[in-house]
Amino acid sequence: MLLMTRLQGSLPLGIDKALYLSACVVLAAFPTLMFVKPSLSNTCFGLLLGWSVIALAAGGRAALAEYGCILRRYWPFMLAMAALPLAVLLQQLLAGADDPHVPYLYLRFALFIVLVPGLLRLGRRGMQNIQLGFVACALISALWLHEVAAAGRPSHVGFSNVIPFGNLALLTGMLAVISIGWNRPGDHWLAGLKLLGGFAGLYASYMSGTRGGWLAIPVLALIALAASRRLTRLHKAGVLAGLAGLMALGWFSSAMVQQRTAAVVSELSKFSQHVTLDTSIGIRLQLWQASLRMLQAHPWTGVGPDNYEAILQSLAAQHVITPLAATLPHAHNDVLHAAATLGILGLLAVLALYLVPIVFFLRHLRSANRGTQVASAMGLALCFGFMVFGLTEAMFITTLTNAFYSLVIAVCFSYVVVHKNVAPAQPDR
Repeated sequence: MLLMTRLQGSLPLGIDKALYLSACVVLAAFPTLMFVKPSLSNTCFGLLLGWSVIALAAGGRAALAEYGCILRRYWPFMLAMAALPLAVLLQQLLAGADDPHVPYLYLRFALFIVLVPGLLRLGRRGMQNIQLGFVACALISALWLHEVAAAGRPSHVGFSNVIPFGNLALLTGMLAVISIGWNRPGDHWLAGLKLLGGFAGLYASYMSGTRGGWLAIPVLALIALAASRRLTRLHKAGVLAGLAGLMALGWFSSAMVQQRTAAVVSELSKFSQHVTLDTSIGIRLQLWQASLRMLQAHPWTGVGPDNYEAILQSLAAQHVITPLAATLPHAHNDVLHAAATLGILGLLAVLALYLVPIVFFLRHLRSANRGTQVASAMGLALCFGFMVFGLTEAMFITTLTNAFYSLVIAVCFSYVVVHKNVAPAQPDR
């Protein structure tokens, strides 16, 4: 495929190689810098978009025509990634907005479509550089949380709220473990480093005290084991037993874990008996009820992203929710927040963001090609991870997490597409 060839046909070889190597470095740098310097990570996202534009422009009409074929062939995937920004635009049009526009917060999902041609140009080996960023992110997150959590559970780590911080640290650690399948035979040191990244992700999640993230651990572990061909069923059962034992040990030996889990029962009981509504879980339940009320009142357009907090204040004045709950900027649930602010279209858009990629990657999880299987497992881990995280936290309300989701999905999708379309005799890059 033209999209998977080098740029040397249109550019001097030296410039081609420099651009290629730069794109590989930028791809690895995005997750590495994600928490350390979000502005630089956002810059990496923009540079990768620029690389994609160069890749298409250098390929000329033939490359554009070929990418058009990819768009037509995989239009459900493309539509799913563009569904949320489209829902925002439609909501504004239906609500009669004077100046309809799609904020960059939501536009990043649709930019998946722009990222894909550049990633296809990198080829499979070029895309594999992102695995180094996953390892680095997990290790940095664990060390950082170990330091800041010494005095107790922090509310923020650097610029990030501790909940998405712990969630993404866990996810990058598990993605690093899954990427072991990309290793060449004999790369034991690299496998060890990725396993260390996996444990670092687990430790970061533990130190964050994020209970919603803990729910994702068995889901992510099952996906990682499903992608492994080297482990027998007995070995996989042993790994699951070991993970269960590790989690049990963490519960029995950690006062923090016991307190966090016991608080769930206590807070649910207080909420049901109307004793105390303003607990971590109580506030979430209030926000979920308020979001459903907004959806019921405005099923097609929702209340609009800019009006959500004002509606909460109004509900607090009516004593539907407490004043403390009304200070929250989102519903602590991605599906309900989209439903409340964008109506049914928003609800369907978020579900499409999860489910369409899941169906695609499930179809390729048992591919005969090892690399494709690993990329599919990583895509599933990302989608299921965000789905579980999104039950108790709004993961899609910051540009950085949206960029992470869009970029990693683009890498996994492009990796699968490369294998399906490249000729068997053509060597990987």
